Amino acid sequence: MDFGERRLTLADSQVTADSGSVVFQHDGSPVDPITHWTDQAEHAWLSCRDLSEAWLSFNRHTTDVPAAGGLLTNAAGQLLCIHRIGHWDLPKGKVEPGEDLPSAAVREVHEECGVPLPIIVAPFTTTYHVYGQADELMKVTHWFHMRPGPGTEEAGLRPQTEEGISEVRWADAQEVASLEPGAFGNIARLMAAWRASR
Repeated sequence: MDFGERRLTLADSQVTADSGSVVFQHDGSPVDPITHWTDQAEHAWLSCRDLSEAWLSFNRHTTDVPAAGGLLTNAAGQLLCIHRIGHWDLPKGKVEPGEDLPSAAVREVHEECGVPLPIIVAPFTTTYHVYGQADELMKVTHWFHMRPGPGTEEAGLRPQTEEGISEVRWADAQEVASLEPGAFGNIARLMAAWRASR
């Protein structure tokens, strides 16, 4: 899960330490809030004997905020990307009351990018981002593979400026790789996962 530019990973077996990362062994005691870990390392790993128990213990510090987003790929194999408040991003947003995750993902892509309602192909992954005045909120974003609806490939793109979006563009895999350094960590990793899944 991400906290600003820092990251905490809970793992039950394989730990893949990278530069700037520190590995901690979880002894089964209550898990501290995210800032306890991210203050100690750019990327903190918490190696857990019981991942489910550790997750529940960590999650008691936060309230989940359900969200959904889309990785919309056109027939040319390009990904729909947005530029929002100085960073490259992907269309996503909070789930509205009474709305299911797929409907929320489709609506957000439509609203943020101006494209006609896309079609969901399959679930992709889930990302976690901790934020809030007291680090008490966790945005849990469910991502879906999407494709344009029939006859909508040539539809014009329109950024939702009231949401801070200044640009919407199609990018091929090579272009997406060049955008990743200008994206927040979880979005950059999501873009890289999209490239690897092609």
